Amino acid sequence: QQDQAQLDCLNDTTGKVDWTFRYPTNYVDTFGFDNGPRSTPTISNNIVYLHGAEGMLHAIDLISGKMLWKRDLVKEFQSPQGFFGRSSSPLVVNNAVMLDIGGKHEGKGANLAAFDAKTGATRWVQGLGEADYAAPNALKLADRTLAVFFKRSGVAGIDIASGKALFDEPFRSSIHASVNAASPVIVDNQFFLSSCYDIGCGLWEVTAEGTLKNLYKKNDVLDCHFVTPVYHQGHLYGFHGRQEMGQELRCLRLKDGSLQWKIPHLGAGSLIIADDKLLILTEKGELLVAKATPTKFEILFRTQVLGFETRALPAYSNGWFYARDKRQLVSIQLGKMH
Repeated sequence: QQDQAQLDCLNDTTGKVDWTFRYPTNYVDTFGFDNGPRSTPTISNNIVYLHGAEGMLHAIDLISGKMLWKRDLVKEFQSPQGFFGRSSSPLVVNNAVMLDIGGKHEGKGANLAAFDAKTGATRWVQGLGEADYAAPNALKLADRTLAVFFKRSGVAGIDIASGKALFDEPFRSSIHASVNAASPVIVDNQFFLSSCYDIGCGLWEVTAEGTLKNLYKKNDVLDCHFVTPVYHQGHLYGFHGRQEMGQELRCLRLKDGSLQWKIPHLGAGSLIIADDKLLILTEKGELLVAKATPTKFEILFRTQVLGFETRALPAYSNGWFYARDKRQLVSIQLGKMH
């Protein structure tokens, strides 16, 4: 419905709807695109966390579909709409729900915020800045866990327990009409960032003390618009280039950022890793299964599964591939992929 956001819980075998949760939304996209939702729900300890395009944060019981708590991030934190609405998917670690809201709180900046996972109470807020689109990711050190945020101004590492910023380094385009939308890729004590708009990619290492060391920055190697690249056995696989200008599927060696191969003409799309395979879903609704290897791009099979304008990230579990376009949700049994 136009004035409601809706979350459905479906049986993964039958597709039957077990429960539905709805809440009012007044979000209207200023660029004329659809009115949301934008972010992906996060599930932790049988609770589903929703961050809506209009700026509401909800916690929903996974079993019953009942609301446990909610926070109005626009009313309480002045979270701005930005270009395309609120889009950061929540990260849930150590009983903290963290996301990029770009707000203010009690006279302080609240670019980044953490809420208690059980009660919704504010745990900490951090930094002054505009909201952006990438979801945070967790990086574990010996004695602490950091939330790594690829925010609009660059990258920040926040100690989850204390809310203290251990590092905050600029990494963004000089173009105002630009976004950082691909999430940080965490590999041990390193993280990889990638963005379009003439900014490129980079690899950083976090020391045991929590300080930051840049290992490289490169442009026009793997510049990801909004789909996060995937990591597998020392290599990254992702879509390079602006979505509206055409993209290439590329393989990059993580340690030095060297390009291994590139495949044009697939168009834009998204991808995930499963069973040492790349599961690639193009925006034209085609599913390709390929070997996740840096030596060459080898397609095992391909088939049309959805229609055009397929942009939601797919999922894979226990041999089943789940994907949707604007009209339908499909469940496809892939079985063993050779």
